[in-house]
Amino acid sequence: MENRLKKQLALIKSRAITIARRGASVSEAPAAAPASDSSGHGTAGEKSPPNSDNPIIGDLIRAGAVTRASDLEPDRFDISRRLRRGPWWWRRRLGRPQADPIARAARASAFESEFQRLFAGLANGESLSIESAVPGEARALEGSSYYLVRSRGPEIDPIAPAEAGRFATLGSWPETVSRSMVGRFIRKGYAAHGFEDPRPDFATTIPLFRRADPHSILFLDIETAGLSANTYVFLCGLMRFDPETGTFEVEQAFARDYAEEEGLLLHVRSALERFDTVVTYNGASFDMPFLRTRMAVHRIPDIVPMGSVDLLHATRRVFRPALPNVRLVTVEEHLRGTARVDDIPSRFIPRAYHEYVRTQDARIMRNVVYHNRMDLFTMAVILNRLAAEGAPRAGDPASPPAGAEKPFASASAGDTIASPNPPHVPF
Repeated sequence: MENRLKKQLALIKSRAITIARRGASVSEAPAAAPASDSSGHGTAGEKSPPNSDNPIIGDLIRAGAVTRASDLEPDRFDISRRLRRGPWWWRRRLGRPQADPIARAARASAFESEFQRLFAGLANGESLSIESAVPGEARALEGSSYYLVRSRGPEIDPIAPAEAGRFATLGSWPETVSRSMVGRFIRKGYAAHGFEDPRPDFATTIPLFRRADPHSILFLDIETAGLSANTYVFLCGLMRFDPETGTFEVEQAFARDYAEEEGLLLHVRSALERFDTVVTYNGASFDMPFLRTRMAVHRIPDIVPMGSVDLLHATRRVFRPALPNVRLVTVEEHLRGTARVDDIPSRFIPRAYHEYVRTQDARIMRNVVYHNRMDLFTMAVILNRLAAEGAPRAGDPASPPAGAEKPFASASAGDTIASPNPPHVPF
């Protein structure tokens, strides 16, 4: 360390001596006064002395230690050409066309006009409070308040009881679903809570995927006030299967103001602690990292390690050839044959929440809560369909006998295992 500092000091000293010598040579050389015309300017073709209020900068320019941008040779100092040698993400950003302020303003105006038309169509009647628009209860955790909305069974959707019955029969899931469809069931680094593998060579062996109880699976979906991590999450929906009633139960934690985000996050973290596996739609890339970032902002302990299933990858592989896109509403319309009624598009949800915070008019928030609840239920519908698509055929020699556990043939080292007997704890 001492030798490195000595080298740096010697380098700084040598550069300072070089700059001083260049300045002395320039000051000793006789400078011929440039001929000036009647206007007082120098003759054509000669550069005027640098005009700088700082004498040190002027001396450095005259000494050649600092070069003005106007004096750079375009062929030798092409900044854009040098930047193109950077990393791929910088080259891609450099190749993008510059944003046109007029076009940007036009897009913003069109977006606002479309939102106002949507708001006028959905927000009918007089202004409502959140308690009147979406019945729920005010709660608090560790001194942080939030609003909780609950629904179950047919309140979620008319076909929710039937889908819950299909979901309850997935006792051998994910064994009946091929790994090529659902991707990696348990991602590396997200082991099931309380899992301990007795094998010493676990990292170099093919793990066995044991039975995952549907009662231990939690569906999660969030709504945010923007896409960047420095904004807020104002709604988080959680859905589980209730083994006592045989129906789905949904809890939606809502922040009535920006300050209630902490209470919402505390509720979500306490719910995640009671389950072994979380199912999301693009949650591995957005929902879970977003929640972890916002928890770190509020200094809330990180989410406990747990299994993670992202249905986006499975949906893309199975349903993408028959669909124009794999947005959740598109897949839902394909599977159910009907579209949602009085739904709000995802791109308008952040604007709707900011409007609610500003005016405290919760009429349009009814549609936002409905949108979040239907996203949760659609994930269960997709999971049921994937299980039906991947179920082993009768008489298939590759299918295991009833009650037997088998390893995934394509499982890779580093995968972890879900807990075979997770606890059944309600919300």
